[in-house]
Amino acid sequence: MTKEDKYLELLPRMQALLSGEEDPIANMANMAALLHQTMGFWWTGFYRVNGDELVLGPFQGPVACTRIGRGRGVCGTAWSEMRTIVVPDVEKFPGHIACSAESRSEIVVPVWHHGEIVAVLDIDSKDLGTFDAVDRKYLEKMTALLYGPQRDIWFAAGCFWGAQKFFKLVEGVQFTEVGFCNGRTQNPTYEQVYTDETGHAECVHVRYDPKVISLQELTRLYFKIIDPLSLNKQGGDEGTRYRTGVYYEDEGDLDILSKEFRLEENKLGVDEMPVELLRLTSFYRAEEYHQDYLDKHPDGYCHLTPAHFLLATK
Repeated sequence: MTKEDKYLELLPRMQALLSGEEDPIANMANMAALLHQTMGFWWTGFYRVNGDELVLGPFQGPVACTRIGRGRGVCGTAWSEMRTIVVPDVEKFPGHIACSAESRSEIVVPVWHHGEIVAVLDIDSKDLGTFDAVDRKYLEKMTALLYGPQRDIWFAAGCFWGAQKFFKLVEGVQFTEVGFCNGRTQNPTYEQVYTDETGHAECVHVRYDPKVISLQELTRLYFKIIDPLSLNKQGGDEGTRYRTGVYYEDEGDLDILSKEFRLEENKLGVDEMPVELLRLTSFYRAEEYHQDYLDKHPDGYCHLTPAHFLLATK
């Protein structure tokens, strides 16, 4: 059985275990226990955000550090940079906090709630190079279960700066990040994607609460911010990296999305739009410079206008 097979088997068990329980500490305790027992990790646990510190929460394994400052070590860095961090060799990570000399590799996954990081899941191994993109993918899915049934979808809408700002304004969206999806190159840089030789599309990863906003509503909003009849071009941005598309991980989303695509095509009077509807095959987070770009640089160019952003709040 591969590691991914183990996670695929574990995910529905985790969903069933946490279903109906609203206390996050209880859910963290059970998640840490099930992950630890099933995957055989050396240390599995949570650090909760408390002011400017991470404070030790439910865990499985040997005694650990009690408090970690923001930006310190792998946990504090994952919190401050708001991203999952995979460390093949902890001794090579700048500022690593050695709670135990037995820890050799590590992964830290932020836990999001109402658009903020409230904790991190920290997992350590006694072996080098234990964790990879497979661990990140499934551990992010599991931490999203802690505070309710959050869901994920990826939208390519031309330049990803404006798309991120737009979806951040939508009520029910819990988290956004920009990156590159469904290309051929692993871990591409923005400069590489810009050549149109990697096959990636600029996109925004949207995590949302289906109790507040549905996938149908998000998709209808998406069609309001793109020209669905334009191939590889939105506004002044042109190239395959600026193609439009909706990318899903859950096969159950395909039927919902297909219906919304047909509705939009009927509205436009066309048989097919040049908008991709595909399973997500890869996603790589863009450099920090691009995250929340229009918040940092309000005068930055984007084909979306203030009128588009108003649509997100209606």
